[in-house]
Amino acid sequence: MEGRSEILRSKEEKRILTGKIIGIEDEYYKAKKEVITCAIIWYEETKVLIPISLLNVRVQNKRIIRGMIGAEVDFIVLEYDEQSNIAIASRKLAMEIRQEIEIPKLKVNDVVRVRIVTVARKYVVVDFYGREIQIFANNLKHTFIVNCKDKYRVGDYLIVRIKKIDKQIELSAKDMTENPYKNIRKYITEYGEYIGVVVGYPQKRSGIIVQLDNSEVTCLTRVSANFNNVPHLYDKVLIKITEINTDKKLVYGVLKRVFGGSSNGY
Repeated sequence: MEGRSEILRSKEEKRILTGKIIGIEDEYYKAKKEVITCAIIWYEETKVLIPISLLNVRVQNKRIIRGMIGAEVDFIVLEYDEQSNIAIASRKLAMEIRQEIEIPKLKVNDVVRVRIVTVARKYVVVDFYGREIQIFANNLKHTFIVNCKDKYRVGDYLIVRIKKIDKQIELSAKDMTENPYKNIRKYITEYGEYIGVVVGYPQKRSGIIVQLDNSEVTCLTRVSANFNNVPHLYDKVLIKITEINTDKKLVYGVLKRVFGGSSNGY
């Protein structure tokens, strides 16, 4: 019964509720007399439908909603049928109210907790007090991220620092974590040789990106002409460190051996 009373208060007083998107359905919306794609939330025993037009998404298609499955979102109830215990709600309205009330209170360097609502390869999208903000990989961690989908999930929370908050908003999660480059020479040194795994390929340079086994950092690794082929993704390799630049957060090296590969080292 408490859930129903909260649904009614949301409708009557525009109170913001929060729930998790658990599915997608095409529902007949009486107000518009048409079938509309909706995000589905169960708020205790009440089924809450958020029509895609009220979900506040950039593109109104099911693919976008699929990417939000598992995300916690705010909403305000617009209509409620007590007999069927089904509510129609708007995320858009809830976000507009939160922006108006809460964002003016915030300032640069404030630390806040935000929800991840979408995860892409090179960035995540978070709900920042009613504003959807992209946080790119270089602001998520001090180290190289191959694919954000390997490290983050829709519905996760991040602690972030506000870097900008005017016409543009910039958030940083890496500011809240220790910089592994500060003590990097505790784990690796120039001209030392270490094992790691190939995790990527630089877009504008030849070579490979290697995740070192004994450190969080990656190494931009040159592949000598002595190797017939560039190692495959996730191959185990041995590299020699040639330079450590802690200011630029870059480590350079050269490939020495591929374990289990077809290339021949030198």
